[in-house]
Amino acid sequence: MKKESIPVLFITFARPDYARKTFDAIKAEKPSKLYFYSDKAHLNNPDEIERNNQIRDFVIKETDWDCELKTFFREENAGLYASMLGAIDWVFENEEQAIILEEDIVPSLAFFDFCKQLLPKFKEDWRVYYISGTNLLESFNPNGFDYIFTKRGYYYGFATWKSRWQKVERNNIPFEAMKRYDINKFYGVSKRKTNYLDKSQEESYRFLKSNGVNPCWDYALSFTLKKEGACGIIPVKNLVKNIGVIGIHSTGVNSLAHNLSTYTSDKYVINNPPPFVIPDFKYDKHHIDVFYKRTLLRHRLINRFYAIVTTFLKVLGVNTSNLTLHK
Repeated sequence: MKKESIPVLFITFARPDYARKTFDAIKAEKPSKLYFYSDKAHLNNPDEIERNNQIRDFVIKETDWDCELKTFFREENAGLYASMLGAIDWVFENEEQAIILEEDIVPSLAFFDFCKQLLPKFKEDWRVYYISGTNLLESFNPNGFDYIFTKRGYYYGFATWKSRWQKVERNNIPFEAMKRYDINKFYGVSKRKTNYLDKSQEESYRFLKSNGVNPCWDYALSFTLKKEGACGIIPVKNLVKNIGVIGIHSTGVNSLAHNLSTYTSDKYVINNPPPFVIPDFKYDKHHIDVFYKRTLLRHRLINRFYAIVTTFLKVLGVNTSNLTLHK
């Protein structure tokens, strides 16, 4: 039976080198519907305007397969968070399900196949909120199944349903209730790691609130997963490549997230699905362990650097009493 083509939302701004690679991957798949979103460049930045127009031009000209192309071009700059929310809202005003790709997320053909298989399978199962193409720890598959249920958020290239997107809490997250419930204890990690998760959760919530009516969409989705006791699905092989080394949230290579190799097959074979819709706590615990150790090492390096700088300044006779360390 032929698998149904899934509408694709392509979200762009002004990084044509990235957008070219992602669009070429979309062209290889040839979806029957392409939703092309482009935020407007800042009017006081001629170089950004040119790069923004480059993307608009080549996507329009090169969508030459049998495809229903829909466009949403902003007339003024909306900013990152309003753009992401507006773009995803737009696609779900018209579709019941969609694959969502930002300009710096290059999908493999196997990713599209993965989504075609699992979107219909879990459409009515509200325990599942998204299907991701990302696996940052693909060498770790503790239970040996062909995909993994997870409570962690993997949104570098993902698919979801209109019904789930409409449930995302943007401004009414019950954060204090989550804190009282000690929700991060359910991962079964040490107290120190639970404290790390609690601190990260607190920082995420403050960041969400700081953006007002246009919160950071992926943080909002992650809080909704916790509130609903829901999970996502990730492949056991990494199916997308995050090439966004330079961007608003990135100024250099993150070896755990950027430019990971992707599965080379055109198809994603599922012979051994998990028998239960239950998050793989072994995988989630390992994810927390890996990122906790990385964060701990970063803080130790920062503290060491701070100690060296303050010692040097004191040798020079500089008063360091007002010197503050921001992590």
